[in-house]
Amino acid sequence: MNHPELLLAPVLMVADHLLTVAGARAREDGYSRHIHTEHYELNPVWQKEIARKRWFNPRHCVLVAAAAVAFYFIGEALPRGDDPAASFTAGMLLGAFGAINGRHLANLATFRYLRAHPDRAIVGTVTFSHEYVLRASLYQLFGVLSPIALLWLCRPEPMLAGAVAGIVLLMLLHLAWIARWRRRAASTTPSRTSR
Repeated sequence: MNHPELLLAPVLMVADHLLTVAGARAREDGYSRHIHTEHYELNPVWQKEIARKRWFNPRHCVLVAAAAVAFYFIGEALPRGDDPAASFTAGMLLGAFGAINGRHLANLATFRYLRAHPDRAIVGTVTFSHEYVLRASLYQLFGVLSPIALLWLCRPEPMLAGAVAGIVLLMLLHLAWIARWRRRAASTTPSRTSR
């Protein structure tokens, strides 16, 4: 294959699913006693599946297989060697999925700490709206975007440009999810004039 690095994306997609399920399960052991949220999964496409906390998701497997085939053929279509388009594409995929999987690892570490220190980590309870959780996740992506964007400014290479693009795309997805949540919330809230 001309660009095997593109096949890291399906591997990271599988890791994303497994780490999401692991996080959804781990948060039940301490974190959820203090922090209440509508959903653990941010992406509305996968919320029902993740709420079931099953390791195997046939629909996700089909998507990963299709992505693997697509990235294989994209990698074969691009010229062999140091190709800017391949580097940009790999950077975009690795930037986005790297940020996602990094967040999962941070969540798992947080849940582990809370399980080990239940009495001194969090006192009381709080309920976060799903919009707040989405916004917090969006804002936390600036911590990933900033250093990569600075590196790209210092070394304008296609892979770093792709990583910046992948994280910006992930941020734009958050904005779309927020808009979708707001539309859904507005349609389910009774109007004041209907009294």
